[in-house]
Amino acid sequence: MRYRQMREEKASVMRMAGLVALEKMVMLVLLMLVGFATAKAKWVDGAFSQRASHLVANVFIVATILSSVVGMKPQMAGKELVLVVASVFLLFGIGGVLGWGIARLLPLDKQDRTVAWLSVFFMNNVFIGFPVIEALFGTQAIFCASLSNLPFNLLLFSIGTTRLRAGHGRMTLREVFSPALIGTLIAIVIFLFRIPVPGLVGDTVQALSGATVPLSMIIVGISLSQVPVGQALRDWKAYAVSLVRLILCPIVVRLVLGLFLEGMALGVLTVIACCPSAAMITILCVRYGMDDTFASRVNFLSTILCAVTLPVMTSLIL
Repeated sequence: MRYRQMREEKASVMRMAGLVALEKMVMLVLLMLVGFATAKAKWVDGAFSQRASHLVANVFIVATILSSVVGMKPQMAGKELVLVVASVFLLFGIGGVLGWGIARLLPLDKQDRTVAWLSVFFMNNVFIGFPVIEALFGTQAIFCASLSNLPFNLLLFSIGTTRLRAGHGRMTLREVFSPALIGTLIAIVIFLFRIPVPGLVGDTVQALSGATVPLSMIIVGISLSQVPVGQALRDWKAYAVSLVRLILCPIVVRLVLGLFLEGMALGVLTVIACCPSAAMITILCVRYGMDDTFASRVNFLSTILCAVTLPVMTSLIL
């Protein structure tokens, strides 16, 4: 009887997690549609999106990361912090291996093979993952989620850019140590040494962090407006990459990390593994003179499909 009751309670929690994730994803999709519509109406353009992206990446995301430790005590001890950081690197390692596998299986040219690999390797952990994690686990879980910025930045701007560069020279320290990475390191220091933050500074950080989600999703919507939707919907190879990113990755991550992680940390990293491919892959393709067509299709499809797969996956494997 007791076992049955526990199973029913667990099933109820899973259903609730799925509903919360679905509600959050619907909201994010609606925000994307706002950006999509404003771009189609010619109220904004690519130049606005590019400048706004810099603002989000350099200011608002940093504020979101810092807000996770300002005025609160994250529920994570020193040893657990080390374990979670190691687990996050393992999460990206799993994505890298699965991405390499699907890139070799699909009939792609060399450039698109690199894009397929990186699209599974790197996920939209901040724009998509953070708001869903906050809805499921609370604001304090954002600190744990923000640790994913460490391997994301270090690996993307080392391994990723090395593969995407086409004679553009070596990467610089400035590319590696992005504001988001620096913000994460500062948050870790504040957390470890319990550094007090003045109330005015804390309030300012909290106010700035509130703009991250809506502006981020509007930017994604503007970017999606530039993708030929019909062609993207007919590209089966983009579907294959997207489904590996959205379904296979979280299943493998949950099975592997579940061997030594539990509770909130395991849930947070599983949600991150459920996120769509990173929009930064498309941006880097443009930056280094590569054809960004396949990258844009994967980003478009994985983002749209995530509205269905994320709540389903969270309800099944959390």
